[in-house]
Amino acid sequence: MGCWCAPLVLVLVLWLPQNPGIRAGRLGLWWWVALVSWLPGVHPCLLCFLAPTDQRQLCRYITGTNAKDARHQLCLEALVKAAEPLASVTVGEEQHMALQKIIMDAVDFVKKQKGKKSFEVSLQEAIKKIWAKLSQMEEAPACIPPCGNQKAARVFQCATCHIMHCPFPLDCPVQEVWARADEVITLHCDVPFAIPLNWSITWMFAKDMRTQDLTLFEELQTGEEGPLSLTLWGPVQGTIACHLADLFEPFIRKYFYLNVSGQNVEAEQGLQARLRVVLRWPHDVAPLHPMAWLGLGLALGSMALVMLLGLAFYPDFLPSIPHKEVPATQDPARASEVTGFAKGNRVHKKVAEGLGST
Repeated sequence: MGCWCAPLVLVLVLWLPQNPGIRAGRLGLWWWVALVSWLPGVHPCLLCFLAPTDQRQLCRYITGTNAKDARHQLCLEALVKAAEPLASVTVGEEQHMALQKIIMDAVDFVKKQKGKKSFEVSLQEAIKKIWAKLSQMEEAPACIPPCGNQKAARVFQCATCHIMHCPFPLDCPVQEVWARADEVITLHCDVPFAIPLNWSITWMFAKDMRTQDLTLFEELQTGEEGPLSLTLWGPVQGTIACHLADLFEPFIRKYFYLNVSGQNVEAEQGLQARLRVVLRWPHDVAPLHPMAWLGLGLALGSMALVMLLGLAFYPDFLPSIPHKEVPATQDPARASEVTGFAKGNRVHKKVAEGLGST
């Protein structure tokens, strides 16, 4: 049954490294894992550390026969069957070499048991030793969504003999940041997972744009193992990005879109919320019934009629408007002229009264 699967597995193994759609870290590789686990008679975990030629040499040493002998074939089948449970094993990327040593030590144990115990018994004891050592290994940390190249969370998948990356993009979603043009804000490029040593950080800015296109950014500053934060005095509208990387590969890119305004941020957010409510009014609130509009019109008309009747029968009802005298001129020369003219009139009046008395 397993013979017809061998060509298919060979084609997939040769195709995997070149096909960009199923590289490590892509979802396509998980389909590869599912396919290999389903194929009957195929247990790649044994092939990760013990090639087919090594298996034949081991069985030749254990049985003392060549490949055509039935006992040699039974030995190979026993090896494959013993390796079946190991197909589900996953360890951290850094523990890949430790896993290889555990399996090779188990093979050496089987060789040393020749002549002391039967091959089947020694093989079962070797498998138990493998599981005992695997239980003492630390588990790799889980992948933390939604983004980032999380090197510490990479695992070696025994079912594929490949390193599996977290299936997340390098770029994080854009975060909204509200600020005033006259305030000081601080942006943080910290990440929820461990990053290696000797990293560097680069801050970039795209003015008046909300984007993740790196070609539109201008570099602000770059530092090695500096603070994972950037302080801005008087922020400007646009997108700020931070890029974390080491000498070999990037870890994460975070984006912050600055919504900058000249007024209070909370007030502007409240105004926008009320505006959205108004724009959604036809959908959220039912319009007034036509009879309600008719009643409102009749009430306003009645009030206007009462006021007109009151003015017709009681004209004194309107309050009198006080009259404010305004000087004819504010020119000082003209004012003195008027004052002098008034004094002259008084003098001529007194003279006229004196003449009358005489």
